[in-house]
Amino acid sequence: MKAPAFVCPRRKSLLSEIWDFTGPGYRKAAKKFTALPNAVGKHVVLTGATSGLGLSSAHTLASLGARLTLVVRDAQKGQQLEQECIAMGAASVSVILADLALLGDARRVVAELLAKNEPIDVLINNAGALFNERAETSERLEQSTSLLLLSPVLLMEGLKPLLARPGEARVVNVVSGGMYTQRLSMSWLRSGFAHRYEGPAVYAQAKRALAIVTEEWHEKWASEGIFINSMHPGWADTPGVQSALPTFRKVTQWILRDAAEGADTINWMALAPEMSGVSGLLFLDRQARVYYLNTKTQERPTDRQALMKYLSETIR
Repeated sequence: MKAPAFVCPRRKSLLSEIWDFTGPGYRKAAKKFTALPNAVGKHVVLTGATSGLGLSSAHTLASLGARLTLVVRDAQKGQQLEQECIAMGAASVSVILADLALLGDARRVVAELLAKNEPIDVLINNAGALFNERAETSERLEQSTSLLLLSPVLLMEGLKPLLARPGEARVVNVVSGGMYTQRLSMSWLRSGFAHRYEGPAVYAQAKRALAIVTEEWHEKWASEGIFINSMHPGWADTPGVQSALPTFRKVTQWILRDAAEGADTINWMALAPEMSGVSGLLFLDRQARVYYLNTKTQERPTDRQALMKYLSETIR
């Protein structure tokens, strides 16, 4: 279900596409932006809310009057953020502690929200981290895959009954421009990246897979009044970039976006009336973008089928 206003623009060159990821790229696009509408009456569930894009988004949504459920890993930061959001004007704030690298914790988040039985207007799957060293969780799953792919899928599936209640709900999946460098490799994903681990590439593989899930599900979910889209924030100077990609940051820091610039499209997708009924698209700076920059990163239909089968088997 595509709105005619969101036609992916044709780029003159790869360089111009990449330049759009930068701070100057954002500021050029922002000249055409309008103010965000208020969020009064909207219940927004936001993961990864205590730093970077998530923190900026939580502050903005609070200032617009949203009812917030913030899923965070750190209790002290969560308590501080709750106070900040209330002071900024949030209608209400609820904090759920969870490490979303653990599927058990993701299931507990689902169970807690189902027990509250409050309809969800917007689910923002933002929690993430880039790990330069391979590690497995206590559930014996590779941590990048679990955090960046499995948990968001589990949250979407588990919270679907609450998302269906408002009549029109939105899911915003935060992915990464890094996925443009990757073609989905199911053998690599299934192995838990055990034989070759490269942090940025693994991160991009997981984000590519989440974007594919968005495309695969959107038509069926839209028929039930739930509209799923992806966004990537461009190159934002977040704590994750600072800690995991110090060399990249050193080289590019003069053109990086700040967290608010990276998070702007998250908030716009959550609230903008022009996003009503829009599903299955990828956005950067409030504009629909192509999912692939070249055919070399385009997966085969059989890869998509294998991904969905893998997710079903792993999560259930």
